Amino acid sequence: MAREFAKRFYKSAAWQQARVQALIRDRGLCQTPGCFAPAQEVHHIIELTPENITDPSIALSLDNLQSLCRECHQNKH
Repeated sequence: MAREFAKRFYKSAAWQQARVQALIRDRGLCQTPGCFAPAQEVHHIIELTPENITDPSIALSLDNLQSLCRECHQNKH
């Protein structure tokens, strides 16, 4: 679940577009080694904080996004 400071960001068109691009790049599959489940979520490798959420190189860059299944995403957090 998104933290309060990030809820608005996750509803933005910019995030939705970046999320779709990450899922397409990763062919809709979880990127955890050994896991071949369909990806349902997109994870920020460098975690979003109130300080960096407005930095597109962290919040929206494909270099900082990873497609994951729900289980693997929960394990990361």
